[in-house]
Amino acid sequence: MGDHQTARAHSELAARQLAQGEHGAALESLVLALRIAPEVAALWAQFSDLIRYFNLRHPATPLRGLLERALEHPAVDPGDLVRPISTLALSHPQGPLAEPLLLRLLEDVVIRDAALERVITDTRRRMLDEPLPLPVMVAIAHQCFNAEYVFEETAEERALLERLKVSDAPCCASLARRQIFEPAEERRLAAQIPSIGGVTGAVSAAVRAQYEANPYPRWVRLPTVAPQARERLSILVAGCGTGQQAILTAQRYPESKVLAVDLSLASLGYAARKTRELGIANIEYRHADILALGALQERFDLMECSGVLHHLEDPLAGWRILAALRKPGARMRIGLYSELGRRAVVRARELIAARGFKPDAAGIRAARAEIRKDPQLEQLARNEDFYSMSGCRDLLFHVQEHRFTLWQVESMLAALGLEFAGFEFADSGASLQRYRSRFSNERDLKSWARFEEEFPDTFSRMYQFWVS
Repeated sequence: MGDHQTARAHSELAARQLAQGEHGAALESLVLALRIAPEVAALWAQFSDLIRYFNLRHPATPLRGLLERALEHPAVDPGDLVRPISTLALSHPQGPLAEPLLLRLLEDVVIRDAALERVITDTRRRMLDEPLPLPVMVAIAHQCFNAEYVFEETAEERALLERLKVSDAPCCASLARRQIFEPAEERRLAAQIPSIGGVTGAVSAAVRAQYEANPYPRWVRLPTVAPQARERLSILVAGCGTGQQAILTAQRYPESKVLAVDLSLASLGYAARKTRELGIANIEYRHADILALGALQERFDLMECSGVLHHLEDPLAGWRILAALRKPGARMRIGLYSELGRRAVVRARELIAARGFKPDAAGIRAARAEIRKDPQLEQLARNEDFYSMSGCRDLLFHVQEHRFTLWQVESMLAALGLEFAGFEFADSGASLQRYRSRFSNERDLKSWARFEEEFPDTFSRMYQFWVS
């Protein structure tokens, strides 16, 4: 048996062990596979998808070398490394910022960990009146920019900033590129993107204003994904935001043409810059309100609209417009908020309204502080969107939000003449395995509704599903 076959056997064993809940054994099998065939990109993607479940302790010697390589590997989503590297850093005997893996990670992600946020904000304050190692200061500056300065700041900090002289500060090329030149390039590209129709109604105008001010989501790196199909499809990504989904879809279908539209030119400029950086040539970006897409002449084999319809004034009307753009036999990938899954968000929005917090930097910082005091909102502080300004605004301050039950989803599908084809999950199959232990038909929304009532956090992010 050759090295690749042996590595594949260990990889398949790891997948079976993970499905059975044997995380430790699965990691051991996968580490062995990587030692045998480190050049296989799919093994690194599997490693990042698995290691995200682990808390590590310093020095984590057996895994450190793999984490170092994973941080730079194009097949790895650096967001998957936040938990293992954060816990490794927090257990470092000389403090978290003595961990070089954390300093590197701070450049490319938003760190979603309350303890590390305190470390970062404390270090940022120290930087105002005492010299720190340059790598630490650069990493902190990158993280503050990635999080869009969502961290709390004190009056003392503001006073020190007024007195701070920066004429002899070191010039850091990476910071200048990230914080000056890249935003300027995004504005230039956004001005070149053609529009389809205009903004339809006051709600669309308010949603657009939110995302012009806070493009969402902010991201630095995506994993490269292997092509899934060489067929030539016409694909629409409706509500592409800053381009993550459109780019991943374009990589999966490299022979296809992807049309990606969004209401926010700021988001589209971000998406266009990242698309050029990655050398992806099969995406066309256009500025459009979903409610104006009826003017399109194109028809599509595949359509994706995730996390968008629930921000329309009338989600069913928007979905009906998209459904009319299908070719015969087309598939649609839809994402909608769950009423049950967003219980904590609803409570937080009630708190925000009661306290009068505004959707600006000061209001968002104040709301985060209050939410951390409420034990019933603890799960929100584990949501990655809680740790950036645009993310927190999207999560808790959105100008328009609808939530649905699966009974309502079933009713909308019937009204549109669409057929439910199955859910997507990001938990390595755990939810699907739990469902299968109770129900047999994975395409029966009534059974899924009963399942969600029993396990109300199953769709805490949103319903992500396919229809045909």
